[in-house]
Amino acid sequence: MHSNDYQRIVYTGTGLEAAGGTEPGPTPLTLLEQWWEAAVADPRVTEPAAATLATFDVGTGLPDSRVLLIKDFDAQGLRFFTNRASAKGQQLETTPAASITMLWHPMFRQVRFRGPVEQTSRDEDLAYWQTRPRESQIGSSSSHQSQPVESREQVAQNFQKVERAHPDGEVPLPTTWGGYRLRPVEVEFWVGMPARLHDRVQWSADRPLPMDSNHGWSVQRLQP
Repeated sequence: MHSNDYQRIVYTGTGLEAAGGTEPGPTPLTLLEQWWEAAVADPRVTEPAAATLATFDVGTGLPDSRVLLIKDFDAQGLRFFTNRASAKGQQLETTPAASITMLWHPMFRQVRFRGPVEQTSRDEDLAYWQTRPRESQIGSSSSHQSQPVESREQVAQNFQKVERAHPDGEVPLPTTWGGYRLRPVEVEFWVGMPARLHDRVQWSADRPLPMDSNHGWSVQRLQP
């Protein structure tokens, strides 16, 4: 058995002092933007957009999760893009709800979102696809994501096949590739604090609400 009896560090996070009190505080979007900008500016955070997406697999009755990149966020929620024929795409088709966790550990900060998930429009998909590097377009177009493959060499051959088929310019948008938007009904900000007395403030609602307002949200501070 591997133990975690290593020398633990002392968490010294900040950032929730103005939230969760009796006075009007920041909206979820305002606080998320502040934390996002701080993470982007912090050289210790190597990939600020990395997040864990958790979904539910009806076929096995088990939860599933994976790390991916959040494309962007606004008052309506968070967007991410993937192959809709992949495992997560199929899971979101049968159970269109998920949770997303963004962790910036060097800053001792975490944000969790839960809510329904909807597909983005084809116009949104195309607009983002056209901004992607050609190599990324080829990689996405050549991969039947989550399907078995004979070897790593086969992956490379599939890539080269698509590359040869489109020698000049942009690769067409695959029919199975597109985006999703998680529309939060719950947003929780977490700050790691000394003595494990972590600070947590949660926004919750009975339906998706814009994150640029506190109207309709229930805001409360949670115990560690």
